Amino acid sequence: MDADAFEATVERLYAGRPGDFIAARDRAVKRARADDDRELAEQLKRLRRPTAAAALLNRQVRSGDTSELTALAELGERLRAAQRGLDAAAMRALSAERSPRIAAVLNTIAADGDEITASVREQLTQTLTALVADADAARAVLSGRLVAALSYSGFGEVDLRDAVAAPLRAEKAAAVESTSAATKAAARAAAQRHLNKALGILDKAREAETSARGAAELADRSLDAARRTAASAHDRVNQAAAARATAEETVAAAREGLTAW
Repeated sequence: MDADAFEATVERLYAGRPGDFIAARDRAVKRARADDDRELAEQLKRLRRPTAAAALLNRQVRSGDTSELTALAELGERLRAAQRGLDAAAMRALSAERSPRIAAVLNTIAADGDEITASVREQLTQTLTALVADADAARAVLSGRLVAALSYSGFGEVDLRDAVAAPLRAEKAAAVESTSAATKAAARAAAQRHLNKALGILDKAREAETSARGAAELADRSLDAARRTAASAHDRVNQAAAARATAEETVAAAREGLTAW
């Protein structure tokens, strides 16, 4: 089989409109048969027409403006990193970004002039949600070879069976992996920033603890001194009380002596 011809045909077919797919595919099959490449013809014949939602995403990948899709994929990497690190604050912040970024992708697709029905919009939203949730789903979308919309149930991996038209060729896979590597680098950078912030908070907490311990020790010393002062004062009170009692006894005796005279 002519692998280059297969790849070129796949790229061309999934860059077009769904309504043109079957006729274009059948012409490619006839050319392969005419060239006596039966294996190529059979492989091309197995290619399925993409759904409307899948076709819109495939065209967006090839449009040259993939910034919103890439940003969404990067968000997914950062969100998964936060989930692995059990960073609840980061997870809440990143989850809040998901809907606006999905809306940005939908607006970019709509700006091309395609009419998007409510059903197709829902399929696009589900596919982009799956892209955020699962790294393999992100690679599938960024391959530009989607056959059907994806969905994510909220747990586990995204089911990608029959979702992509054909296996990614080495160069195509490398390009997708390069995008994935960029998203992972962004996630690592975000995790490093979070770590640096946490270390700063830890340093301040340690300084506060040291200061508090010093204040407590000073208070303890002051308390000990106050207790010693109080004990000394009590001793003086007791001594003064004893002296008063003795003086009172002396006065009483003196009065008795005076009376006797």
